[in-house]
Amino acid sequence: MTKRNQPATYDSLYHYAFTLSRQIPWLADANGNVVEVGPGWSEWIGQPPEALVGNGWVRLVHPDDLPRLVEARRESLADGTPYQCEYRIRMADGTYRWCRSSSAARRDETGAVAFWYGTTEDIHERKEAELVLQGHAHVLEMVAAGQPIGEILSALCHLAETQLPGTRCSVLLYDAETGSLRHGAAPNLPSSYNAAIDGLKVGPDRGSCGTAAYSRTSIIVADIATDPLWAEWRGIALSYGLRACWSKPVFSRSGDVLGTFGFYYGEPRAPTCDEMERMEAVLHLAALVLERQRSDVALRESEEHHRHSVELNPQISWTADPQGNLLDISSRWHDLTGMDLREALGSGWSRALHPDDASTSLRRWSQAVAAGERLDMDYRLRMADGTYRWVRSRAAPRRGGDGTIIRWYGAVEDIHDRKLTEETLRWAAHHDDLTGLANRRLFRERLQQALDAPSGRPRITGLLVMDLDHLKQINDRFGHDAGDDLLKEFAQRLRQAARPGDTVARLGGDEFAVLLPDIAGDRDVAAMADTILARMQEPLKRNGKLLDCRTSIGGTISSGFAMSPEELQKQADLALYRSKTSGRGSFKMFVATMREESQRTNSALELAARAVASDWIVPFYQPKVTLATGAIGGFEALLRWHHPRNGIQSPERIAPAFNDTELGTAIGERMRSCILKDIRAWLDAGLPFGRIAVNASAAEFRRDNYAERVLEDLRWMNVPAHCLEVEVTESVFLGSGAEYVERALRTLSTEGVTIALDDFGTGYASLSHLKRYPVDAIKIDRTFVGGLETDADDAAIVRALLNLGRNLGIEVVAEGVENAFQATLLQRMSCDLVQGYHFGRPMPAGDVPTFVTSWTGV
Repeated sequence: MTKRNQPATYDSLYHYAFTLSRQIPWLADANGNVVEVGPGWSEWIGQPPEALVGNGWVRLVHPDDLPRLVEARRESLADGTPYQCEYRIRMADGTYRWCRSSSAARRDETGAVAFWYGTTEDIHERKEAELVLQGHAHVLEMVAAGQPIGEILSALCHLAETQLPGTRCSVLLYDAETGSLRHGAAPNLPSSYNAAIDGLKVGPDRGSCGTAAYSRTSIIVADIATDPLWAEWRGIALSYGLRACWSKPVFSRSGDVLGTFGFYYGEPRAPTCDEMERMEAVLHLAALVLERQRSDVALRESEEHHRHSVELNPQISWTADPQGNLLDISSRWHDLTGMDLREALGSGWSRALHPDDASTSLRRWSQAVAAGERLDMDYRLRMADGTYRWVRSRAAPRRGGDGTIIRWYGAVEDIHDRKLTEETLRWAAHHDDLTGLANRRLFRERLQQALDAPSGRPRITGLLVMDLDHLKQINDRFGHDAGDDLLKEFAQRLRQAARPGDTVARLGGDEFAVLLPDIAGDRDVAAMADTILARMQEPLKRNGKLLDCRTSIGGTISSGFAMSPEELQKQADLALYRSKTSGRGSFKMFVATMREESQRTNSALELAARAVASDWIVPFYQPKVTLATGAIGGFEALLRWHHPRNGIQSPERIAPAFNDTELGTAIGERMRSCILKDIRAWLDAGLPFGRIAVNASAAEFRRDNYAERVLEDLRWMNVPAHCLEVEVTESVFLGSGAEYVERALRTLSTEGVTIALDDFGTGYASLSHLKRYPVDAIKIDRTFVGGLETDADDAAIVRALLNLGRNLGIEVVAEGVENAFQATLLQRMSCDLVQGYHFGRPMPAGDVPTFVTSWTGV
């Protein structure tokens, strides 16, 4: 190249460099006014070059960046130094793009600035990438700094809104327990809208976010006004100018849904591919934030759990050296006992032990240290307020490789409430709730201890068992509260009567016992019984009423070695039974004959039960004759039972069963069933049999339904009530169930059943019974009839009873008439009816029709 062509070449090179450079050149005068711009400006921003000349280009700078740019140019123009500045400039479509302008001064020979050379470069993509990275870094810094999750999510929304201009973002957090989305952050959405969608249930057709979380896929709703997913929330969304919503689920690394990221727009539109990529970038950061938040929550929960476990755990941890000297203890020791922690070291902790527990506790700790064995013991510690509480102390050694103990580790746990509860339960397990006396379990334990005499020295143990004579009547008359008061008063009087060392117990119901260990003999038992009877003479006064405290007592003593509690209690029970049968309010001491009598009674009860079960019970009928006419006036049905080998048996062998509620009732029902069947058959045959009398035992009245059962049986068998007569002895008015007798007899009498008073004149006979009860007939006992011929007193008694009956209008029947002379005497005395072997022996039902039809009178 020749020198002549060189300027032209340089001009051409400058021209192409100016035209083709990615940096857009420009030229400004000394004052910074643009004189010339490269052609790239027009192509880049869509403005003609003349619009940029002078300071025209300044009007295109983003308002947020203009102050910074002006200041940089002012400083450069003032001192002529080069400058460089990054800012945003508005394009022809109204959007802004990032650019960087650089300039340097060209000076003349004097050094003054002649003009400025400059270039402007499009850095939009790089700048946005930098801003995105800065935004991500800022969010991650907030996470690392432990900023509140709400602030982090708000920053994340701002970052997304920067990357997707025109959007308003929302982050919702998934609550797996409720299956709903809760508000996380939405800084540029109305708070009332955020509140409306807080708690949105996850599911199909639940808007963009609820559906996205349910389907685990992106949900793009381009037009809220028409999309069916928004049917329920369309109104509120449109009222706030929300027209489109794009939602993406946020997943954890394990694939769990953490929440959703929503992008709202003010016009209907769908995202571009570039916007989808930008959303994914934000979504990735959201996943990191939410998973970190979930991990932080789990960590805080774990830390809080550990803190509460330590702070609230009743156990106080401690360590000790191999010799058992305390090295360290939790600060809770001071909180509990008030003792300084340094004072507790070594063996100082033992000064907080209860005096009664100190020696035992220290001995056991020394033994555990010496043996290298675990320790578990309870003792009481003095608290800061001076009271004592039960604690449980446990310790275990940690050993080295050679097996030697390196250190002891232990814990002290407050078990005071549990200990008191255990003691309360233990007391309740051995005592009666109502009276506070020992119960049956504790009584049996004490009885066994009393009978377990030390080797070589026999011990005599006394036992009294008793029950209240009239508790049931008091309960029925005054209520169970009155009965409870009586039981408590009775228990209190027993305590006062007992000696120190005696055990007073309530065995159940109205049954009590007093255990007298190590006594001299039966005189001590009798003396205690007399003391108790004396104390119970005075009735209990309650609400103006007098409640009878009297009791029946049975007593016994142990004899020799190896006597079982069961045997001793059985003896006392037998004595109590004899006491009650011989007259209440008394004491009986056990004698050997009681056991024999008991065995006979048990044998009789077993035989009676077998007789009932095997259907051996049958009625035999003894005729009653009317002396005035000689006609048959009726029959008395007498109990017999038919043994398969021994034949017909009398009732004496099973007599004890008549006083047993179960057996006595069963026997009575069996007799009544047979009798009513026989009566029905005789009625059907037209047989004139008169009235049939059936005996009722005291046991049959104890259930207060005797009359109803009899009347029901009469109706069932279609037997008229006047065909039946119920005979009772006066003992039924005095025994258990006596309170039901009057009602039963009056009910039967009202229905037409005749009532007869049997064995009148013996036992507990009282003339008041004839006035109080509906008695239609009295039966003179055979002992008086048998002495008519030889004993003037018996004759006088019979005559008096007959006069009594006539005057009261009560029929009189004489039993046990054995010969014609007795019958003649009774006829002369105007006796109504007679009964005895002279007129007929008891016969089976099958013989009655023949007897009646063949009867010719007397």
